[in-house]
Amino acid sequence: MAPPDAELLTHQPRFPMGTGRPIALPTDDDLPYSDEEPMDTPWHRENMNLLIEVIDTRWRDRTDFFSGGDMFVYFSDEHVFHKDFRGPDVYVVSRGVERFRDRKSWVAWRENGRLPDLIIELASESTIKIDRTVKKDLYETRFKTREYMIYDPGTDRLEGWRLNAAGAYEGIAPDANGRLGSDVLQCSVGAWDGVYCTKSARWLRLFEYDGSLAGTLYEREAVARQSAEAEIARLKAELAALRSAPPTSP
Repeated sequence: MAPPDAELLTHQPRFPMGTGRPIALPTDDDLPYSDEEPMDTPWHRENMNLLIEVIDTRWRDRTDFFSGGDMFVYFSDEHVFHKDFRGPDVYVVSRGVERFRDRKSWVAWRENGRLPDLIIELASESTIKIDRTVKKDLYETRFKTREYMIYDPGTDRLEGWRLNAAGAYEGIAPDANGRLGSDVLQCSVGAWDGVYCTKSARWLRLFEYDGSLAGTLYEREAVARQSAEAEIARLKAELAALRSAPPTSP
């Protein structure tokens, strides 16, 4: 692994040459942060929120990362806004940033040059072509995003790529369950049939490497409650058995 400073250099955006005078670069307050277009379907919005919620829950004790979605990512003040790019559906900057700083957009030159380490696009019939071509090329060559994944709910197809030593994307091979391992998240990404936001559907979820589902905060609390209730029931049963047992002879 490259030293942190060397790795950070790969994330630095290009800035135009100045004249020796300080250049006042725009902030997220100055830049457009919404295209005022809704996501393709309610499922896309809900699955985006689900993935971000699980990432934040898994790393709830950390303050040095940021996860976002459906937000513009500004990677160069030479390329402030591009009509073919509106922002990743889900992205993670895995270290070296302030988690709880308010942001309207991700502006690389206000984040020490940092850009997403992982991007997940939730595709649709209208976006799948650009996800596999224009965005993939952008994330590979300009963002240098370590891992890029696309899930198409229409075809239930999950595909992903990881930067190799030469800085080019190579396909991530699925495991026996059809899931893709993520070095950035230290878990797997795959489809799951279940209920989220009261809706039963097939969702893109995170799985721990032992195969267990990485839960939302609510799901984790529900598991903890069930475990506690099961333990209380077990103790009550043991106590009842002791009380009903015949007395032992002196």
